[in-house]
Amino acid sequence: MFRFSLSRQAGVLFLLFFSAPLFARMPDAVSGEEPRDYFQFLFLYESTYTPGQKEFMIHPFYGRYRSDERAYRHSGTLYPVYYSAGTNYWNYRTFLYLFTFENKYHEDEKRDDEYLLAPLFYWGSGDTEKEQYFSIFPFYGTIKDKLAWSEISFVMFPLYSSWSYKDYKARSLLWPLIMWGGTPEDENGFKKRSDLRIFPFYSSKVHSGKYNHKTVLWPFFQWGADDLDKKDPRHFYFFFPFYAQKRSESGTMQSYSILWPFTLFAWGFDERRNTTEYRALWFLFQNMKSGDPHIRKLVIFPFYAHYRFGDKEEKYYNEMNFYLILLGNLRTKSAIVESSYDFFIPFYYRHHRYYPQEREEVWQWKLWPLASGYRQSDGANGWRVLALWPLPDDYLERTWGPLYSLAEWRRESNDDVYFSLLFRFFSVYLGEDSSRYFFAGFHYTNSPYLFEVGFLGGLIGYSRETQLVDGTPLRFYPGLYNQGRPETAEDRRYLHLFWMRF
Repeated sequence: MFRFSLSRQAGVLFLLFFSAPLFARMPDAVSGEEPRDYFQFLFLYESTYTPGQKEFMIHPFYGRYRSDERAYRHSGTLYPVYYSAGTNYWNYRTFLYLFTFENKYHEDEKRDDEYLLAPLFYWGSGDTEKEQYFSIFPFYGTIKDKLAWSEISFVMFPLYSSWSYKDYKARSLLWPLIMWGGTPEDENGFKKRSDLRIFPFYSSKVHSGKYNHKTVLWPFFQWGADDLDKKDPRHFYFFFPFYAQKRSESGTMQSYSILWPFTLFAWGFDERRNTTEYRALWFLFQNMKSGDPHIRKLVIFPFYAHYRFGDKEEKYYNEMNFYLILLGNLRTKSAIVESSYDFFIPFYYRHHRYYPQEREEVWQWKLWPLASGYRQSDGANGWRVLALWPLPDDYLERTWGPLYSLAEWRRESNDDVYFSLLFRFFSVYLGEDSSRYFFAGFHYTNSPYLFEVGFLGGLIGYSRETQLVDGTPLRFYPGLYNQGRPETAEDRRYLHLFWMRF
């Protein structure tokens, strides 16, 4: 049904470019200033351990990270084939980002789970009836709290379907051809909402005191009214495709379109919202200014496009700029994250994110397929030569990158430095008072509290480790050496054979 609204024309662009969820930043790798125990075997395996955090990866098959401080963990198997993340209060798992499983733990100790392979399979379970549903599309099922409806049911869709929200319920046969619905009748036989559609001959959509829409021989004849519960209702009529008009009773809002939807020319204004808009030649030229909400849009396709939505004080906004389609910038600001994203598809991108709650910043860049890099506010930074994946995905680079990287360099947040060459055939990891070397399957570690040599990750080797009497390894607590070697410390020697320590 024809709906012509100046202030909502940019909604589709909004969904396309800013639909990714914005969450508070969670750790995705070992961080902090504590000393770290690092080990790797060529490009196949690496592990990093520090008190309270642990990460290991078997490239590219499996990776896992755990943070005890934030009670957070994530893992991936042949990422992005499988990925999971969670805390003590929620868990999220996904297979190819198509089949997903979510569960949440509430303060009342209740729990709800959800499995989905959208749109084919949905299964929800929980402690209340509202959280329990099952669906195998298109054969049979019920889905709850999806697509803005409380409940959606179907049998051999589109043969029969129904949906509801609060006291409204609708049914359909051969959707979308035949549909009827509404709210229950009151004691006087009056329905607050009433809908009927026999496509394409006739349709009626009525919400008493709010709107009234009619069509005959859709899409050729459409007319109706909106905002009937407000001081200045709006009326529209549409004779497809030649002419469309919408205006308020006071005349302060007017919009017109010729040859819609191809829009040979369209224009309009809304004095109450301080809005004006002009469009020509379908989507090739668009110009819009709005004061409430604050919107700016200018499109001269394919040369230039600008869109901005937010408030005048810039407490929040979303903005995008495109040049010749492939070159552009996306920016957003909210209470959770502030970001700026420059790109030249598919060769270059630069992304900056600031998380106000955590007061953390992250910079990432990629010059595809030559190199990629990053920098964080905690001091961590690094780069990699050869970055074959064109899209920005740091975890994918860390999972698959060692298989094709010619060189890597990074400085950790605790000032440890790592460098590798030729798919990690040679690598070195340097700490404040320790050094680790890896070459063609051999490894060598030297520090005041650990000496180790070995071959093939522990097939054969020797180590000497300084520990307290209770077995605590001092390699994680170098601060204990500030006043000299602890009296209770002792050196323990081990023989490594067939990946076991004796």
